[in-house]
Amino acid sequence: MMPAPSAARPSLLDRVAAAPWWLLCAGLVAAMALSVLLVGFRLPYWVHSDQDLVLAYHGLLFGDGLPQEYFDHPGYGYFLVIDLWYRLLHAVGLLPVASLSALPPGSDVAATEAVWQSLVQAGRALSILLTAAFAVSYATLLRGLVEDRRVALLAGILLAFGVGLTAQGRQMRTDLLSAGFVVLGLLLVLRAVRPADGKPCGGASLLQLALGGLLVGLAMVTKVQAVFLAMGLPVAAILFGRRAQAVPEKGWGVAALVGLLAVAAAVPAFGLIQAGLAGWGRAVYPYTPVGGGLSGGGYQSIVAGWVLAGILVHAAVHRVPAARAVAGAAAVLLGLAVGLLALDIRWNEQNAIAVANFVEHMFVFSSWRHGAELQGQGNVVGQGTLGLLLAGIGRTLAIRTIVLHPDNIPQTIVVEWFALAGAVVLWRRGERLAAVQALFLLLVAWGLEALFSLRGFQRAYAAYTDPLAILSAAWVLARMPGLLDRTGPRRWILAGVALVVVAAHAWPVIETRKLPNPATHCEWIPIYMPKVAPFPFCR
Repeated sequence: MMPAPSAARPSLLDRVAAAPWWLLCAGLVAAMALSVLLVGFRLPYWVHSDQDLVLAYHGLLFGDGLPQEYFDHPGYGYFLVIDLWYRLLHAVGLLPVASLSALPPGSDVAATEAVWQSLVQAGRALSILLTAAFAVSYATLLRGLVEDRRVALLAGILLAFGVGLTAQGRQMRTDLLSAGFVVLGLLLVLRAVRPADGKPCGGASLLQLALGGLLVGLAMVTKVQAVFLAMGLPVAAILFGRRAQAVPEKGWGVAALVGLLAVAAAVPAFGLIQAGLAGWGRAVYPYTPVGGGLSGGGYQSIVAGWVLAGILVHAAVHRVPAARAVAGAAAVLLGLAVGLLALDIRWNEQNAIAVANFVEHMFVFSSWRHGAELQGQGNVVGQGTLGLLLAGIGRTLAIRTIVLHPDNIPQTIVVEWFALAGAVVLWRRGERLAAVQALFLLLVAWGLEALFSLRGFQRAYAAYTDPLAILSAAWVLARMPGLLDRTGPRRWILAGVALVVVAAHAWPVIETRKLPNPATHCEWIPIYMPKVAPFPFCR
């Protein structure tokens, strides 16, 4: 007898994806850890002085119970985590120092360098854990969203070795926690608004909405730039929402209970935001008004109205029962309020000021970078800001052509091209909603990149944008499963994934061969780290 055609046999990808999900996740975590341990983990502690040294310093500050001194992001969420991490490692004997008072005297050069090397390496170990948790959680949530293990696995690999997490896993940065929180919040919301076919929304969707709101709140208290992606969540819920099975109108008891919990959390959370608004004039960095009378609660009310309008439109478009819509809105409010209440764990007015006045706070650092264009501008909204934003949009679009902007090409550009091409195919096949959904995710990613250019786009910022581009490509691929079933297209897709993984290691390898001069940081270190003796490289 003739053997069955090879095309009928499961491919290697099919066989791998059929393995237990926990095993696939463990393999991904091991690969990520090995990548960092082989390339970058043992670099000198001063290689990424900004932000490694500042964040490690704040872990030590918190270890002594001292107040926070750095409010640029404001970074608060990360400081809580690094403090706990240092305490844990110190308690089990893996870290010699976990508080500022335990540092060796600055005159002991060898001991000083050894301690700071251990502190920064401990921070890098934390980054490995956080990036791995981000990638595994992303792939797991995506698996339920696209209902294809192969697509979810490939997406997890792409995120794990995209430029964003590749950079984040080798240093300490507040972006990592912030991006992880808000991206996972997005996926939770998408899961919540897409009930399984023929099934009503259950309590799981309310829990997902509450967790999504919680993660957005935590993202904001860690780095306020997360607000830009968070504002896309209402539109995403409308576009990706799916009508649930019709059920008799009920559930007002659940809505009332969730509403009461939401009010109980929102009242003190609103008090913290009010304190931040009232402290506008006491910000550690002098603020510039937004303009048009929008500072002091104006644009913040617009953002709140935007979210509420999104909830109402989603309920109308997808015919969500009134009780369910109220319960969903209350769940989001409950989660967001609890996330913001984290500000009270170690209260500092400056954190509340930064979170409440996020536009003015971000403008401070944009004006530092673009002094000639912005520092003479009386308001945030002005000609200089508009000009820089348009330039950022032009740069973002030019990069996608490679020819017009050959510098700083993201390694995930092949993923974006695939998503674009796939969206065109879906549109021509009549699957126009799926095409619009994929394009929306890409446009949000490009919009974020353009906005981040006001601060100077860095590789690490791709932790916010890579997940969106990958989700767009995964959304397309899940609707064209035949590409993974046929040998030729599958090989091209796997080759693209392999290209991303290989390219991910190019810059880290170059970085190990070309170390920076740490003395260039000696000007700002005494400002941001006033309680430590000068580092050996600054003497």
